Amino acid sequence: FSVAVEDYDHQHQDLRVEKGTKFGDTVDEMDFPYLAKVTRLNVAALAALASAPPPSDYVQVEGAVSTATTLTWAPQEGDSFSIRWRRTDANQWQESLMVRRENCPKLQPVTDPAAYVSDNKNELILHVTSQHPCKIALPGIRVDDWVFGVSSVSKDGYESPVASAVPGGAFKPYVAPPPKP
Repeated sequence: FSVAVEDYDHQHQDLRVEKGTKFGDTVDEMDFPYLAKVTRLNVAALAALASAPPPSDYVQVEGAVSTATTLTWAPQEGDSFSIRWRRTDANQWQESLMVRRENCPKLQPVTDPAAYVSDNKNELILHVTSQHPCKIALPGIRVDDWVFGVSSVSKDGYESPVASAVPGGAFKPYVAPPPKP
């Protein structure tokens, strides 16, 4: 939380002196102005996460033997949803499409995306007011070449972590298995 490059003489060490070198975490080695900046950054990041709606606890991707990928997700709270995808060899989300809650397609594939896009190319204009799972097709995007996910976005623009459509990609609280008899 505080430094990217650790000083192993003064971090993770018991207090001691060896061959004239002082080891250990001591207050005289603290950079308090830097620590104050790190604290402000961490508090701002946590406040943004706390202000965001929860991510979907269900995201599924389909598209085998198809030139389109279909994403299905269970909308949680949130004013809109950001559909994200990245190439399988990329480490950051590269593409996105914003879908407003009231425009969330309800379990029906989009066969011609041009018919559903407003002047803002990244916003769908379908009208659905249901809380049912949303489903959208991304024509021309092959499921084998990309990793997909969905985040929830508040009306104030705070965005949840992306719930990925891969095993282990959901953000759920850990529940310990029951003890074995």
